[in-house]
Amino acid sequence: MNEATPASGLSQRERNKLEKRGRIKAAVRELIESKGFDEMTTREIARHADVGLGTLFSYATNKRDLLFLVFNDEQDQLVEAAYQDIPEDLPFVEQLIAVFQPFYDLFASEPTFARYLLRELIFYESGAQAARFQQGRRRIVTRIEQLVVAAQGNGRVGSAEDGRVVARLIFSVYQAEIRRWLLEPTPRPKQGLDALRRVLTLVVRGLEPGPDTP
Repeated sequence: MNEATPASGLSQRERNKLEKRGRIKAAVRELIESKGFDEMTTREIARHADVGLGTLFSYATNKRDLLFLVFNDEQDQLVEAAYQDIPEDLPFVEQLIAVFQPFYDLFASEPTFARYLLRELIFYESGAQAARFQQGRRRIVTRIEQLVVAAQGNGRVGSAEDGRVVARLIFSVYQAEIRRWLLEPTPRPKQGLDALRRVLTLVVRGLEPGPDTP
């Protein structure tokens, strides 16, 4: 996971703030890898980042919130990737894979961090970073909804169900599959995406027999 490059033209105060934020994010990553999320403390994070506890809590409400301080910048990049042009003639399931592939690539680069992140996001509704995180997730679902509606329009998705409902179903399948994939000792994106593709194909085709089935 790469740090965002600070924008030019910032005041010294703003640059200092970004620099402290970067140190905090780096400290969280390093301590998760060396100690684990449950064992590390906010005092250790602050000491590792060379900031006071008050400064630490100006960026995040608690230790859980710090995970999402680290992730939110990356999620913004994932959302941007999801909104890149996807060829209209690409099969619908492959369009969905194009949306989810950056998540697999990112999580494969830091699986320990990703496992804690996905564990802690359950019922994550409060905290300084929560609103930004939830907004990013909604934008991903909205992107999937756009693909669903387009596929309904060109006949590649036969269901007339509301596109948002279908998008939520697809996103739920992704969430279950990426958690299962992250249980692997060394998660590899290709294997994870192949499994996701298989399940999404089943979702899109459905389980009901076709009209010619005896």
